[in-house]
Amino acid sequence: MNVLRPLLARTLLIGLLGLVLPGAKLAHAADSAEEARLKAAFVFNFIKFAEWPEGGAMRAGDSIELCVVGERPLDGQLDALAGRSVRGQTVRLRKWAPGTAGRCDIAFVAAGEGGRPARLQQGNGREPVLTVADRPGFLEEGGVIELKLSGGRVRFDINLAAARDGGLRLSSQLLQLADRIIQ
Repeated sequence: MNVLRPLLARTLLIGLLGLVLPGAKLAHAADSAEEARLKAAFVFNFIKFAEWPEGGAMRAGDSIELCVVGERPLDGQLDALAGRSVRGQTVRLRKWAPGTAGRCDIAFVAAGEGGRPARLQQGNGREPVLTVADRPGFLEEGGVIELKLSGGRVRFDINLAAARDGGLRLSSQLLQLADRIIQ
């Protein structure tokens, strides 16, 4: 199994690289459907390159709870992630707001939402939440990953301090792909 782990990680990295290399360049910045599809693919890959603490998300036989904050973020493209498998666990998608009962492993905050990442974490109790958004300033508010357009391509920045504070570990391979990392 230990021999397969580096091969699996390399394969996953190549898949993620395929999203950020020239093939992921949008024909026009206004091509919002394609942008939304690519951002949803990024969210799925972020799950693959994040590690939750022992006993948290990604427990054997457990689902991965992808919580959506806001109305139809990414034009509903996140819906396509429901039912997909990551490391043998199924992604479940649900609408979420602070105060909502139930576990949330990854939260995608819609661009128009003002939900602060700290409130999302508090609403999830002591369980870590990988917070992702596609709005400027999200990292400075304590979010973990901020998606953006740069040169017609979907790119991302990471707040590594927020990830660590939340008990999450992000793969060094993912960190290498980020445009900017807040330590």
